[in-house]
Amino acid sequence: MIWTTPRLRWLLLGTLAIAGAWFAYDITSDPGPPTLEQYIAYAPGRTLAPAGYKIDDVPAACGKVRIVLNTALNDVAAAHPGFIILNPKHFAALPKVVRLYAFGHECGHQLHGPSEEMADCYAVMRGEAQGWLDAPGLQSVCDFWKASAGDNVHLPGPARCELMKRCFASAKSAKG
Repeated sequence: MIWTTPRLRWLLLGTLAIAGAWFAYDITSDPGPPTLEQYIAYAPGRTLAPAGYKIDDVPAACGKVRIVLNTALNDVAAAHPGFIILNPKHFAALPKVVRLYAFGHECGHQLHGPSEEMADCYAVMRGEAQGWLDAPGLQSVCDFWKASAGDNVHLPGPARCELMKRCFASAKSAKG
């Protein structure tokens, strides 16, 4: 019989092993981040922010990126590919400049990727360009972060503040 030859048996076993590995990879692989629709549908309390959403009369716009309001988010704000999440309960307790910075930071992730330093710098430069961030406002943002020890992706508060101050100075000097 043809399947009794060693070469064909190894070919059959190899094919089965590859198919099994592919199947195992497929069922154990991370499906990736949720879509906007999946995120909203996953739990109650998640709603799409209305068109023209504003933070203290400042338009909260980040290109075509959508905004989700989630009162159960365990942070002030977060970014997922294609959308920004804001927790209105946490937002309400923060100074206006810190709210605007937080939104700008998450927008920075949408536009420039996962780098926390790039997101911080983007938020500061955006704030300076839009006129809602001045030196005292930057100090308020720094005060918000000063106690942070940092983590595997965020700098400790004081180092983060120094970076933001350099970005602010760069934005000011670019204006001339």
